[in-house]
Amino acid sequence: MIATGWYKGSRGVPMTPLRLSRLAELPKIVPEEIDEPLGVQAEIVEAEALLVEQFEATWVTPPFQPIRAVLALFFITGGFGLYEYVLLSFWSSPTMGIHDRIPYPAYFGIGAAMVLCLIGVRLALGVWSPHAKLALGLLAFFACAAVGIGGGRFVSYTLRGTRNPPFTLNLKVGDRFPGYALPDQTGALHQGPEHGSDGTLVVIYRGDFDPFARYELSELTARQPELLKRGLKTVAISADPVARSKMLAGFLGSDVPLLSDDKETLLRPLGLIQHHRDGEPDNAIPAFFILDRDGVVRWIFTSSYSREMPSTEKILAAAPLASQ
Repeated sequence: MIATGWYKGSRGVPMTPLRLSRLAELPKIVPEEIDEPLGVQAEIVEAEALLVEQFEATWVTPPFQPIRAVLALFFITGGFGLYEYVLLSFWSSPTMGIHDRIPYPAYFGIGAAMVLCLIGVRLALGVWSPHAKLALGLLAFFACAAVGIGGGRFVSYTLRGTRNPPFTLNLKVGDRFPGYALPDQTGALHQGPEHGSDGTLVVIYRGDFDPFARYELSELTARQPELLKRGLKTVAISADPVARSKMLAGFLGSDVPLLSDDKETLLRPLGLIQHHRDGEPDNAIPAFFILDRDGVVRWIFTSSYSREMPSTEKILAAAPLASQ
């Protein structure tokens, strides 16, 4: 018998006797029949169950590999340290090629630093621990980036940033050096070239701002006894005012006369002046002269690079020319 009356379904919809009769006619589903999804093969169900078991397996932490991690740190820090050493020592170390037209030792040092950092990257990526791999990998990446970018800028500076502008030296070997009357760092007036002495080394340097000039002057100051023994008296000339020459002499602890030609009475006729378009003061273009006792030029050194200067040994080797 079909019950009469009104019923509400699970959604609150009134159930009429007609709807109840239709529900009674639907086939009943046994609970055991829904264990296996309809239309799905048993093999697929078993494969899915196997995957679930694999994903639910306990995570095993990989070993840290301390030796590999320490080696990675060693190569990374070693490469970056070598790079910093090259940058810091190049400006005051002949072994880094400061006197060379192309400083190959410094370039080889930066290349070796990059190789060490790349070895550190390879070791870092081989660490099994994901956290250690991430930390060491990032450290190695930043070290390689610093060495690569900084090394490229260093090479660009040494090859392009230190080039002198085109100039023509209006003096050659056998000519008499022009006369001058210039004040030194103490304000005392020096007239030259001096006659009667065995010879004179005239150094034209860019100015107190140039690190290569400072290093060259410090070397000449330290080797003054040897130069005087070879019969060479040293005089350095720049376009700096007297006040800056005085500061430079105090910084170097040098008693070499640093003559100021800020009016360019000597440097301009020689063709050794560099003009700037941005309003900066002019500076001298480096040059080296050895004069005999009569003021005649016996030896000249110039370069297309402002950082390329003769070593003290090269100057001492040319000193006998002043007595010829």
